[in-house]
Amino acid sequence: MSINRLLIFISLIFVFNSSYGQVKKPEGKFCNTFDGRIEFVQNLIPSNYDWLLFKVENIPPDTEKYISTEYKSSLETRNESRFNKIVSNEYFYPWKLRDSYKSLISESKNGFFRIHGIGSSTKSKHESEIIFYTNLFEINYEFLDSLDEYRNFDNRRNKPYLSGDSYRIELSKLNFNRTIQSLIKCSFQK
Repeated sequence: MSINRLLIFISLIFVFNSSYGQVKKPEGKFCNTFDGRIEFVQNLIPSNYDWLLFKVENIPPDTEKYISTEYKSSLETRNESRFNKIVSNEYFYPWKLRDSYKSLISESKNGFFRIHGIGSSTKSKHESEIIFYTNLFEINYEFLDSLDEYRNFDNRRNKPYLSGDSYRIELSKLNFNRTIQSLIKCSFQK
Protein backbone atom coordinates (compact mmCIF):
# COMPACT_ATOMS: atom_id res chain seq x y z
CA MET A 1 0.00 0.00 0.00
CA SER A 2 1.44 3.38 -0.95
CA ILE A 3 2.09 6.01 1.71
CA ASN A 4 -0.68 8.27 0.38
CA ARG A 5 -3.23 5.47 0.47
CA LEU A 6 -2.10 4.51 3.96
CA LEU A 7 -2.46 8.11 5.19
CA ILE A 8 -5.92 8.38 3.64
CA PHE A 9 -6.91 5.07 5.24
CA ILE A 10 -5.63 6.18 8.67
CA SER A 11 -7.38 9.54 8.40
CA LEU A 12 -10.65 7.83 7.40
CA ILE A 13 -10.38 5.53 10.41
CA PHE A 14 -9.70 8.54 12.65
CA VAL A 15 -12.72 10.44 11.29
CA PHE A 16 -14.90 7.37 11.47
CA ASN A 17 -13.69 6.48 14.93
CA SER A 18 -14.31 9.98 16.23
CA SER A 19 -17.80 9.97 14.71
CA TYR A 20 -18.96 6.48 15.61
CA GLY A 21 -16.32 4.65 17.55
CA GLN A 22 -16.03 6.32 20.91
CA VAL A 23 -16.38 3.79 23.67
CA LYS A 24 -18.78 5.02 26.30
CA LYS A 25 -17.00 4.21 29.51
CA PRO A 26 -19.05 3.91 32.65
CA GLU A 27 -18.11 6.68 35.06
CA GLY A 28 -19.47 8.09 38.30
CA LYS A 29 -22.67 6.35 39.39
CA PHE A 30 -22.53 4.21 36.24
CA CYS A 31 -19.32 2.65 37.54
CA ASN A 32 -19.52 3.02 41.32
CA THR A 33 -23.01 1.72 42.01
CA PHE A 34 -24.74 -1.51 41.11
CA ASP A 35 -27.92 0.30 40.01
CA GLY A 36 -25.84 2.63 37.85
CA ARG A 37 -24.09 -0.28 36.12
CA ILE A 38 -27.41 -2.03 35.43
CA GLU A 39 -28.86 1.21 34.02
CA PHE A 40 -25.76 1.63 31.85
CA VAL A 41 -26.18 -1.90 30.43
CA GLN A 42 -29.84 -1.30 29.67
CA ASN A 43 -28.90 1.70 27.52
CA LEU A 44 -25.80 0.11 26.01
CA ILE A 45 -27.41 -2.23 23.49
CA PRO A 46 -29.68 0.37 21.82
CA SER A 47 -26.86 2.92 21.68
CA ASN A 48 -24.59 0.37 19.99
CA TYR A 49 -26.91 -1.45 17.61
CA ASP A 50 -30.17 0.47 16.98
CA TRP A 51 -28.67 2.27 13.97
CA LEU A 52 -28.16 -1.13 12.35
CA LEU A 53 -31.78 -2.18 12.66
CA PHE A 54 -32.92 0.98 10.88
CA LYS A 55 -31.03 -0.31 7.83
CA VAL A 56 -32.35 -3.88 7.92
CA GLU A 57 -35.70 -4.47 6.24
CA ASN A 58 -38.82 -4.87 8.33
CA ILE A 59 -40.73 -8.13 8.19
CA PRO A 60 -44.47 -8.23 7.57
CA PRO A 61 -46.16 -9.48 10.79
CA ASP A 62 -47.77 -12.53 9.13
CA THR A 63 -44.46 -13.52 7.57
CA GLU A 64 -42.66 -13.04 10.89
CA LYS A 65 -45.14 -15.33 12.62
CA TYR A 66 -44.88 -17.91 9.85
CA ILE A 67 -41.06 -17.94 9.88
CA SER A 68 -40.91 -18.15 13.66
CA THR A 69 -43.34 -21.07 13.83
CA GLU A 70 -41.92 -22.98 10.86
CA TYR A 71 -38.30 -22.51 11.94
CA LYS A 72 -39.02 -23.84 15.42
CA SER A 73 -41.07 -26.75 14.05
CA SER A 74 -38.44 -27.68 11.46
CA LEU A 75 -35.79 -27.87 14.18
CA GLU A 76 -38.01 -29.82 16.59
CA THR A 77 -39.00 -32.38 13.94
CA ARG A 78 -35.55 -32.37 12.32
CA ASN A 79 -37.24 -31.96 8.98
CA GLU A 80 -34.51 -30.88 6.58
CA SER A 81 -36.86 -30.07 3.69
CA ARG A 82 -38.98 -27.85 5.90
CA PHE A 83 -35.85 -26.21 7.31
CA ASN A 84 -34.43 -25.54 3.82
CA LYS A 85 -37.71 -24.03 2.69
CA ILE A 86 -37.84 -21.60 5.61
CA VAL A 87 -34.17 -20.63 5.30
CA SER A 88 -34.69 -19.83 1.63
CA ASN A 89 -37.43 -17.32 2.50
CA GLU A 90 -36.28 -13.79 1.61
CA TYR A 91 -37.13 -12.61 5.13
CA PHE A 92 -35.42 -15.40 7.05
CA TYR A 93 -32.09 -13.65 7.71
CA PRO A 94 -33.66 -10.29 8.58
CA TRP A 95 -36.03 -12.17 10.94
CA LYS A 96 -33.17 -14.08 12.56
CA LEU A 97 -31.15 -10.89 13.07
CA ARG A 98 -34.10 -9.02 14.57
CA ASP A 99 -35.03 -12.01 16.76
CA SER A 100 -31.51 -12.31 18.17
CA TYR A 101 -31.50 -8.55 18.77
CA LYS A 102 -34.73 -8.90 20.79
CA SER A 103 -33.02 -11.60 22.88
CA LEU A 104 -30.07 -9.29 23.53
CA ILE A 105 -32.37 -6.42 24.56
CA SER A 106 -34.38 -8.74 26.80
CA GLU A 107 -31.22 -10.03 28.48
CA SER A 108 -29.95 -6.49 29.08
CA LYS A 109 -33.22 -5.45 30.71
CA ASN A 110 -34.19 -8.61 32.61
CA GLY A 111 -31.14 -10.88 32.76
CA PHE A 112 -29.77 -9.88 36.13
CA PHE A 113 -33.18 -9.98 37.76
CA ARG A 114 -33.84 -13.43 36.30
CA ILE A 115 -30.51 -14.66 37.71
CA HIS A 116 -30.76 -12.93 41.09
CA GLY A 117 -34.51 -12.51 41.55
CA ILE A 118 -36.51 -13.74 44.51
CA GLY A 119 -36.00 -17.46 45.03
CA SER A 120 -33.82 -17.90 41.95
CA SER A 121 -30.30 -17.74 43.36
CA THR A 122 -28.23 -18.24 46.46
CA LYS A 123 -25.35 -16.37 44.84
CA SER A 124 -24.25 -12.97 46.05
CA LYS A 125 -25.30 -9.88 44.13
CA HIS A 126 -21.74 -9.54 42.83
CA GLU A 127 -21.60 -13.15 41.58
CA SER A 128 -24.97 -12.71 39.90
CA GLU A 129 -23.75 -9.52 38.25
CA ILE A 130 -20.70 -11.29 36.78
CA ILE A 131 -22.91 -14.16 35.51
CA PHE A 132 -25.18 -11.51 33.96
CA TYR A 133 -22.24 -9.97 32.07
CA THR A 134 -21.10 -13.43 30.93
CA ASN A 135 -24.60 -14.15 29.63
CA LEU A 136 -24.60 -10.81 27.80
CA PHE A 137 -21.34 -11.74 26.07
CA GLU A 138 -22.82 -15.07 25.01
CA ILE A 139 -26.08 -13.61 23.69
CA ASN A 140 -24.14 -10.83 21.97
CA TYR A 141 -22.08 -13.47 20.16
CA GLU A 142 -25.30 -15.17 19.04
CA PHE A 143 -26.48 -11.78 17.77
CA LEU A 144 -23.17 -11.26 15.97
CA ASP A 145 -23.49 -14.70 14.33
CA SER A 146 -26.92 -13.66 13.07
CA LEU A 147 -25.44 -10.39 11.88
CA ASP A 148 -22.70 -12.21 9.95
CA GLU A 149 -25.29 -14.49 8.35
CA TYR A 150 -27.37 -11.44 7.43
CA ARG A 151 -24.32 -9.67 5.97
CA ASN A 152 -23.52 -12.71 3.82
CA PHE A 153 -27.13 -12.79 2.64
CA ASP A 154 -27.14 -9.03 2.09
CA ASN A 155 -23.89 -9.09 0.08
CA ARG A 156 -25.50 -11.46 -2.45
CA ARG A 157 -28.11 -8.82 -3.37
CA ASN A 158 -27.75 -6.39 -6.24
CA LYS A 159 -27.98 -3.44 -3.84
CA PRO A 160 -26.98 -4.48 -0.31
CA TYR A 161 -28.70 -2.68 2.54
CA LEU A 162 -25.50 -2.56 4.60
CA SER A 163 -23.04 -1.56 1.90
CA GLY A 164 -20.37 0.73 3.28
CA ASP A 165 -21.19 -0.02 6.93
CA SER A 166 -18.50 -2.63 7.64
CA TYR A 167 -16.32 -0.32 9.74
CA ARG A 168 -19.28 0.93 11.71
CA ILE A 169 -20.42 -2.64 12.41
CA GLU A 170 -16.93 -3.69 13.53
CA LEU A 171 -16.67 -0.66 15.82
CA SER A 172 -20.08 -1.40 17.34
CA LYS A 173 -18.91 -4.94 18.13
CA LEU A 174 -15.67 -3.68 19.64
CA ASN A 175 -17.41 -0.97 21.66
CA PHE A 176 -19.88 -3.45 23.13
CA ASN A 177 -17.13 -5.81 24.27
CA ARG A 178 -14.93 -3.05 25.66
CA THR A 179 -17.83 -1.49 27.54
CA ILE A 180 -18.87 -4.78 29.15
CA GLN A 181 -15.23 -5.34 30.14
CA SER A 182 -15.20 -1.87 31.71
CA LEU A 183 -18.39 -2.68 33.65
CA ILE A 184 -16.79 -5.87 34.95
CA LYS A 185 -13.79 -3.84 36.16
CA CYS A 186 -16.15 -1.33 37.77
CA SER A 187 -17.95 -4.13 39.60
CA PHE A 188 -14.66 -5.21 41.20
CA GLN A 189 -13.72 -1.72 42.40
CA LYS A 190 -14.31 -1.08 46.05
